[in-house]
Amino acid sequence: MRGDVVCFIGAGGKTSLMFRLAEEARGQGFKVLVTTSTKILVPDADQYDGLDLSGELFSRDTVAEPGIYVGGTPSPIAGKMTGVGMNRLYIQQKLFDLVLIEADGAARKPLKGWNSTEPVIPDFTSKTIGVVDIQTVGNTICEALVHRLEIFSEITGCKAGEPASTHHLCRMILHEKGLFSQAQGTEILYINKIESEADCKNANELRAALTNQIIVAGS
Repeated sequence: MRGDVVCFIGAGGKTSLMFRLAEEARGQGFKVLVTTSTKILVPDADQYDGLDLSGELFSRDTVAEPGIYVGGTPSPIAGKMTGVGMNRLYIQQKLFDLVLIEADGAARKPLKGWNSTEPVIPDFTSKTIGVVDIQTVGNTICEALVHRLEIFSEITGCKAGEPASTHHLCRMILHEKGLFSQAQGTEILYINKIESEADCKNANELRAALTNQIIVAGS
């Protein structure tokens, strides 16, 4: 909605979802800021209408038209960008109709456990979208699948070498140190990568185990 500041957390499709929503908002005439509070790859030029890596997050003159505006600062890692200070973000977000923030990192793995310093979610966030990859169900729990396996195991009760289950995902979502532990504003769970009957069955099983959750599912 116009005026929202939305953070994307979790693993298994945050960036793709963020840019999909940015495109839809641009199509409705929104000026959309896309940024991060951690690190992301600098997007391809065809994914945005404006890019500002100066740390200033644009000026009023540079966001006069509807579009997708990507802002942040260069990262020491080639091809990546980091966010700006929260004060700067708070001030500059007023130039935009919608602010989308990738607020979590998972080292390109589809599951993760969270330490006490993440996700990094501004206190002026209005919605927090937690992304869960349903295609992890049935895969072997190991370092290749899970970012911070030791913490994930503590949160979910799983053991390395056993298959991931919807029970593990449910624990990951609901645990006090889990997916929404640092969430601000309205919490929305997005069950991602539903692309087969088996995925749909697993997603429905997960949904049935969750109460008092706003849940959206898709791919």
